[in-house]
Amino acid sequence: MNNIFAKENIFVIEEPLDSKESFFKIIAKKATELSFVESEKSCFEGILERESQSTTGFEDGFAIPHCKSNTVKSPKLMIFKTKEIPWDSLDGKPISISHVLLMPLSADNEHIRLLSKVARGLVDENYRNSLKQANAEEIYNLVAKKMEM
Repeated sequence: MNNIFAKENIFVIEEPLDSKESFFKIIAKKATELSFVESEKSCFEGILERESQSTTGFEDGFAIPHCKSNTVKSPKLMIFKTKEIPWDSLDGKPISISHVLLMPLSADNEHIRLLSKVARGLVDENYRNSLKQANAEEIYNLVAKKMEM
């Protein structure tokens, strides 16, 4: 899991964001800065394309946006804690914690496995509540433990 998720993959964004598109731009910028992707533009477009297929907004303030594209160098999980962002989530409420998956096109099995782990984790109310209260270090420990299961 160390090559997919690390402490530097956690971001706490304090400034308010007015749309998921502005958030997707931040994701793409951070992914580029960390050299997770070849192209910031392609990453942004990949996340936007996936979101246009169906919402990645889960429930209770959580979302799982992802990009599956040739621009992604290797599978990565990033966590973003933000102010509430308007989203067409399953419960119709804004989101504030995102588990962002970046996957190369060739990583079908890894994509399904990681998405499944994230989704199973988000079903756990205690996990969700802990993430909401956590700082970046605590988020890392909670997510790393959940991803090991």
